[in-house]
Amino acid sequence: MTKIEKRYIEIGFRPDGSSIRIPFIKIGSGDKKLFIAAVVHGDEVTGLVSIWKLLEYVDKISIHGEIGIVPVINIEGFNYCVRGIPLATVDLNRLYPGDPKGSLAERITATIWKLAKGYEFIVDMHTAGLSIPFILIDPAPPELRKKIIDVAVKTGITVLDEYAPEKYELKKLAASLPGVAIKESIPSFTVELPGVIGPDEKGVSVGFKVLKNIMIALGLIEDSYEEVNEYPVIKELGYRREDVTALHGGFIEYNVTLGEKVKENTRIAIIRNVFGEIVEEVKAPKECYIVALHDSRRIWSGSTAALIAVKYTPR
Repeated sequence: MTKIEKRYIEIGFRPDGSSIRIPFIKIGSGDKKLFIAAVVHGDEVTGLVSIWKLLEYVDKISIHGEIGIVPVINIEGFNYCVRGIPLATVDLNRLYPGDPKGSLAERITATIWKLAKGYEFIVDMHTAGLSIPFILIDPAPPELRKKIIDVAVKTGITVLDEYAPEKYELKKLAASLPGVAIKESIPSFTVELPGVIGPDEKGVSVGFKVLKNIMIALGLIEDSYEEVNEYPVIKELGYRREDVTALHGGFIEYNVTLGEKVKENTRIAIIRNVFGEIVEEVKAPKECYIVALHDSRRIWSGSTAALIAVKYTPR
């Protein structure tokens, strides 16, 4: 049976003097090393429950190496079910490698990076709302990119490249955990699972399969790959994510399904005002797959009406 160690790492203190601590799990030991992190956004918890299923699984098998897990990065956001940190408008996933003497958010990301950089492969677990499960690949040199892709395709879910370079830069994604890891030549990617407010049951199942398949691909365990059949999977590579935004605010109604491939100018959705009148038709800008939809149905001007996967030619 594999040894599993659980402990907390102290980050700082709340105004009442209570300790702010991040949970850390160490499984096994050895040269092969995998790091898994989840809940950098406090309201994204499908990955956390997937990790619980993983812990039940590894408790019964042998691990040929070491797995380090931070099941909840953003402990304060998790406590209050908010994306960032309460009373602070900040995205922790744009603050790596962090600063051990900086703000609370910077201290958290510095602690995570200090842990993560000691591992050979880094996986960052997120939740994408009303979506199919997918992996995001950050820009990387060819040899490193091949290592990342080789593992990503074995997860069994859709593999997409990140936004076009100008949007990638605008969103400061190079300061995400995978972005910083790749700068240091450590293979890494983001796993996006479905889930709205709470964990998605089928998404949890997929998340577990993804983590198990990663461990098999890295030689950490000996088992059979799990097929993902809970959601549609885009099998082709060479697609990247792109947003389709709304011009008008209102109530959105969809005419497409997740995983569907649609042609250019296909109507994705309509937006109604509070009188029930149609104020906008949201159309596909080009041929694409539907990856995620706006989950609250209420939408503002400039909000993402749909996340799509578009074919592109790498530069």
